[in-house]
Amino acid sequence: MSVLKAGKGCVAFGDCNTEGFRTLDGPVWAQLVAGAMDMGLENCGHTMSTTRELLEYANEFPPSAYAFVFIQYGLVDSWLTFRGAPYVLYYPDNPRRKLARKLVKKLKKWARHLQLQKKLGAVEVVPLDEYISNIRAVVSSAPGSQFVLVATAPNRDTSRNPGILQYNEALSALACEEQNAIYADAWDELWSNAEACLMDDGTHLTSRGHRIIADRVLDLLRSGVAR
Repeated sequence: MSVLKAGKGCVAFGDCNTEGFRTLDGPVWAQLVAGAMDMGLENCGHTMSTTRELLEYANEFPPSAYAFVFIQYGLVDSWLTFRGAPYVLYYPDNPRRKLARKLVKKLKKWARHLQLQKKLGAVEVVPLDEYISNIRAVVSSAPGSQFVLVATAPNRDTSRNPGILQYNEALSALACEEQNAIYADAWDELWSNAEACLMDDGTHLTSRGHRIIADRVLDLLRSGVAR
C-alpha cells in the first residue's frame, strides 16, 4: 500500500451510499475500508447530494489534511430533470434552503405532470463536464493525498444505468489523468448479485453491497495500485 504523505486518517465524500441508508444493517463501505486500515474516518456522506455539495464539504474538511480521500458521487449528478430546473444545495443547510427544496420538489412534481422534460428537454442534474470539473478541483487541491474515486453502483431502474455508466467512464478517465487518484469499480459484481446487493428500492446498497465495494477498494490499495 502506497501513501503519498504522512496524513492522518481518511475522509469520505459522497451521497446516500456513502452516508448509509437508514435501514442499513452494518457499516458503510468507507467505514469498512478505514477499519481494515486501522485508520479513523470522517464521513461526509450526505443523501441526495452531488459534486456541488462536494465542493462545499471539501472547503470545510480540506482533503490535504487526510492520507486517504474517498469520493463517490454520480447517482444524483446523472439523474435527468427538465432543462432549467432549479437546484438548491443540501449542504451547508439552513431553513431557507429547506423551504426552497420543498418548493422545488413541488415544482418538479408539477413538471412531471406537464411532461416538461419532453417539452423543454431533459438534462442531468449536474452536467457531465461540471461533474468532472468539480471532482478534478478537489483532487488537484491535495496532491499529497491519495484519492480513491469510487464508481456509482448500478440501479434496478435500468433506465438510469446508461447515464450512471457514462459518469463512471468519465470518472475512470479522470483517475487515469491524476497522479494521486485511482478508480474503484465493483459494477459487475454488484449487478450480477443485484437482489442481494441492492435494497428493494433499487438504489441503496445492502450490507453485502457495501462489503463488495469495500473489498474492491482494499484490493486496489493493497495491490500497490495507489501511487
